[in-house]
Amino acid sequence: MTRAKTKGMMNFLITAGLLCLAITGLLSEAFTTGYQQRDNFYVDSKDDRASKKKVANGFFLAGLAFLAAAGIVYLFS
Repeated sequence: MTRAKTKGMMNFLITAGLLCLAITGLLSEAFTTGYQQRDNFYVDSKDDRASKKKVANGFFLAGLAFLAAAGIVYLFS
């Protein structure tokens, strides 16, 4: 692979990985205060919380996979 293609691929993989991790943070309500978390807990049903957790876990694993792929591309380029 050429140097430009490798750099472009790494930029894509790192951006996708960080975007997935940011979505994970939003779905798991990691960027809210304690008051907001408590309010959201009482507003959301148990099924809604389980659904958000399942989707957040999927995005987290995808983010890790993208970042691991970027690391592998970096190591072998």
